[in-house]
Amino acid sequence: MTEVRIPKPGDAITEAELTAIHVADGETVEEGDPLYTLATDKVEMDIEAPASGVVAWKVAVGGTYGVGELVAVIS
Repeated sequence: MTEVRIPKPGDAITEAELTAIHVADGETVEEGDPLYTLATDKVEMDIEAPASGVVAWKVAVGGTYGVGELVAVIS
């Protein structure tokens, strides 16, 4: 099982909005595939899957989450 957490995109960034999910809950993802999109006041970025497996989301699109917060589990 691999935990997927909000990365720290910059020194001054403490939170980011999850603007898109590219793999539905319960679907399979391959390591390196786009998993979700984050937006801050300065940048928008796609986050890649850190592992291959089945995704279980713990958050929803449109929510704002702190750096390090658990967003999904890949098993």
